[in-house]
Amino acid sequence: MSSSIKHLVVIIDLNPFYWSDKVSSSTTLNFKQYLKIIIQFCNAYIAFDINHRLTIIGCSNTETCFLYPDLTNESLIIPTVTKTNLFEQLFVIDRVVENNLKEFIENFSPSHTLSGSMITMALTQALCYINRLLRDTLPGEKNSFRILIIQTTTDTSKQYMNFMNAVFTSEKINVPIDGCILNNDSSLLQQA
Repeated sequence: MSSSIKHLVVIIDLNPFYWSDKVSSSTTLNFKQYLKIIIQFCNAYIAFDINHRLTIIGCSNTETCFLYPDLTNESLIIPTVTKTNLFEQLFVIDRVVENNLKEFIENFSPSHTLSGSMITMALTQALCYINRLLRDTLPGEKNSFRILIIQTTTDTSKQYMNFMNAVFTSEKINVPIDGCILNNDSSLLQQA
């Protein structure tokens, strides 16, 4: 019997300059609500089917970070989700994302540039991670992958060529890219 694993990689824009601008406005979504909604979505994705897998990558304007799974502490990863350990898995996701996000924010080094986030770098990391998972796929497994980019900042023209190369790579390995744009339009994500 072959298993069919569906793996979702969520890329979250965590640019602090975008969120610091939103603090003054009470009518918009704040950072805490933003993260809570994304984690709820991720938990719903995992809970929907025991064959769903999840990776979360955060990016700011200067760096990227794996928020889940914790690649430095693989003992926190539950390799096989079953109906009996589903809630344990959801708790682990919440805890690992919270811990890694806290570390990501504490280690944030402000840059003088206020431009967009490292979405392209996060996308490239996601594709490298997917490629590693594809390489480790056992015979008989039918894995499918999908990338969801949740973007808050505006595009930067500096990322265009690298972003398009990543999009072409994702097409080549049959990995669709979905986009959720919370700010203005994104010509990059529209082309993906």
